[in-house]
Amino acid sequence: MTDKKQGGAVVSSLSDKRGQKTAWLQLSASRHDELAAAQAKLGLDLSVKRGRAAAEEAGFILIPMEMVIRQGQQYRETSLLFALSKDRLISVEQDVRVDTLGRVSQQLNAMAEAGQAAPSPASILFMILQALNDQARATISDIAGRLDERSDTVAAARGGFDTSGRQAGVADIASTAIGLGEAEELVAKTVEGQLMLARAGRWLRRTPGGESPENLSMLLSDIQSLRRYARFQHDKIRNLQQSLMTTLDLKQNQVIKVFTVVTAVFLPPTLIAAFYGQNFANMPELEIIGGEWLVMGMTAVFALAPLAYVKRKGWMR
Repeated sequence: MTDKKQGGAVVSSLSDKRGQKTAWLQLSASRHDELAAAQAKLGLDLSVKRGRAAAEEAGFILIPMEMVIRQGQQYRETSLLFALSKDRLISVEQDVRVDTLGRVSQQLNAMAEAGQAAPSPASILFMILQALNDQARATISDIAGRLDERSDTVAAARGGFDTSGRQAGVADIASTAIGLGEAEELVAKTVEGQLMLARAGRWLRRTPGGESPENLSMLLSDIQSLRRYARFQHDKIRNLQQSLMTTLDLKQNQVIKVFTVVTAVFLPPTLIAAFYGQNFANMPELEIIGGEWLVMGMTAVFALAPLAYVKRKGWMR
């Protein structure tokens, strides 16, 4: 595969031994001049924000897609647009380089160096869809592994402790809930990306000169299987969130219960102290020998009585 300039953009041309060529035009939405030149020359709207519906325009099938890609340890959503005709494939990346497309380009280079026949644009798109599906599988597998760790955290939180044995507080549970929310959003976007992959595969069935119906059926089946697995992970996240929210409510109720019991214990002594803090002219009990100890004893009794009642009812469990 050699790189040429056409309309200011890089055109990857694949040639076999017989000189047959197929072109894959790779564009980036961040390179506005190149994108505008290609749109003007081809008469196409190649904006990645054109919407989610596939369409036919100027002899091309325009297929927008939204995918979740990994950058380092983080995941982010990006948009792609594929324009397919009988003799050309155009891909437009949003603002993030999609490594999956680079790997497909390397694969095409290896095929050219081995002297293999140049695949058609539809076949190249098929290879891209396969690679994107493999990337989605890796994403879901990574999320599933992280969910297993979250499951241990949630199970420990239900027992009142975190995975290190430290007592789990409301802030710990809330932090875990935020992490589950982010994972849910990521899986939901991956499921949506699989729907778009399946739609692109169905459009390929209508394109002559592409892959065999058997290969397309296998790809669509693989996409659907991965989508079901992603939905399973999504349901798992929902269950973990529900369990965690129940634990959080119980934890908050426990905190409120402790403060309620403390208030009940100290309310009678507070009332007694408030009563004897008044400056009445005649308080006979102040002249009683041992009156101080009598008042202290009354205070202790009225303080311990609510505590004994609460303990008997089992409200502190």
